Amino acid sequence: MNSKVGQGEQGAKVERTAEDSSLLIACDNDGKKVVRKSFRVPVPHGLVTMNHDGLKHSVKDLSMYGIGLSVTSPDAFVVGSVLNDVQIVFPDRSFHVDVRIVHISPYEGETLICGMEIVHTHDSGYIDWMTRVVSEIKSSVLSSVTKPS
Repeated sequence: MNSKVGQGEQGAKVERTAEDSSLLIACDNDGKKVVRKSFRVPVPHGLVTMNHDGLKHSVKDLSMYGIGLSVTSPDAFVVGSVLNDVQIVFPDRSFHVDVRIVHISPYEGETLICGMEIVHTHDSGYIDWMTRVVSEIKSSVLSSVTKPS
């Protein structure tokens, strides 16, 4: 089953009004605000990877419609380009997707993160799987933050 899962041809939405409080500003690039609608959850190092062109990249965070990769260079990917048939690998399942490179930005000091929008899935069950995984990680993160020390 193939499905379109992205937020449209333009990917991340630009210049939303303040009325839509569900949107979070991700970055400010060339005067355009890039926003995300989905809650992004941190991923423990090495738990999830993205494979493309024979290279394995560590996934730093993910959401229903996007992933953030740790990259070593601002030239690691070309912003705006689409990578076809990449593989997102979980410990017990993997999915083939197409992603659009949204940004490469500073992340936690001197490292970089590459934000990618999932624009197409090649495998059935992706939405159900990601709904469960994101919910589980989100619950775990939020419960660890709210526990008294």
